[in-house]
Amino acid sequence: MRLVDLHLDWLRQYATETTDQDPALYPEVAARVGRLDGYLLGCALSVLAIGRKPADWTTQPDPWPALGRMIARCEAEFTGRLLRDPADLRTWRAWPRDGMCWGVLGVAGMDFLVRSAADLDRLPDLFERGVRVFQPIAAAEGNLGGSMAPGDDRGLTDLGRALLDGLSRLASDPAGPRPVVDLAGMNAATMTDVLKWHESSGTRLLVALTHGTIDYKALINRSGTEAHLLVENLRARGVAIGLTPGLPGAEVPDALKRLIDAIVEIPFEGRPDAEGIAIGSDLMGIEQTASGLNSAREIARWIGRSFDRPTGAAITAGNAEQLLLRTIGA
Repeated sequence: MRLVDLHLDWLRQYATETTDQDPALYPEVAARVGRLDGYLLGCALSVLAIGRKPADWTTQPDPWPALGRMIARCEAEFTGRLLRDPADLRTWRAWPRDGMCWGVLGVAGMDFLVRSAADLDRLPDLFERGVRVFQPIAAAEGNLGGSMAPGDDRGLTDLGRALLDGLSRLASDPAGPRPVVDLAGMNAATMTDVLKWHESSGTRLLVALTHGTIDYKALINRSGTEAHLLVENLRARGVAIGLTPGLPGAEVPDALKRLIDAIVEIPFEGRPDAEGIAIGSDLMGIEQTASGLNSAREIARWIGRSFDRPTGAAITAGNAEQLLLRTIGA
């Protein structure tokens, strides 16, 4: 089975080759780009998370045109293979099973774009262009909410709530596409604030945690930590969790297996099974991949060997696919 990946910064591989980014800020790219060998055939569908490093965003005189250029690059590379609405879904379902990977557009690091309430007026244009996954928090420098950076204990800010309100308005059509708000990069306080907002707002906005920002070891140890309580909350509310094979905490496949087994035991909307567990490979972002899980194909094969067929199919593709089909209005 081919992977459905909830997080990949596809354009990061070109950071040292384009005049639009400073190659000096991306010295790690050369050592990581090999992880994408075979990716377009190893994946059926991927969230193409468009982002930059904080130092790169802050050098942009206006970050919005810079984002637009990056979206255009994805549109060019995935021509005819971007999943945005039910019409695209019909084409995707007719696509050869061994055909090239399709993409869903995402933006990682809205905190470098939304600096004031005036920036929220740009959200409808992004949504119309096909962006479906929005990650509000990427670093401590933003003003939307608290990040995973040490010492950043802020919760969701007023501007962060305004962003959620703006995304919610994009989901007003009951039969149309709706955005995903991505909890990745948020600290526990901000995640909790987003979940409370989501519960009280009655919104159609979807919520997911696309790639690994949880204290994996604390979760595996079941020590009653904040991490464990947070995952209980996410699972109870039906939030999909994309796990990243690698550091921190899942640096070997056995640790990832124990992590998945621990999450399976936490009921998902009242049911203890593998629902809601997926992979967000973050192959270009993660410092160190898990040993032997250095590519999409290796990850998918390992899951197939490590779990029974229904569980493996759900984690490899089924759960992520279900989320992404909901976001396009299917």
